[in-house]
Amino acid sequence: MERKRWTDDDVEKLKGMAQKYPAVSIAADLGRGLSATMVKAHELRVSLRMRKKGDQPIVNPGASNGQRQGARR
Repeated sequence: MERKRWTDDDVEKLKGMAQKYPAVSIAADLGRGLSATMVKAHELRVSLRMRKKGDQPIVNPGASNGQRQGARR
């Protein structure tokens, strides 16, 4: 079975849909399996957890390299 390569457009679509749509819907829209979508999101450090209405992402303005608050490197 040949694997479908991730294009820049696929990655941008994944990032844009993350936390707005269920992971299974994102996978279907990208024409990929749920596992492949979850693995790619993990590699990109993109959360697929749905945000509740009104929730804001935790941002640490003093962090460098896009680190989230509490993240250790």
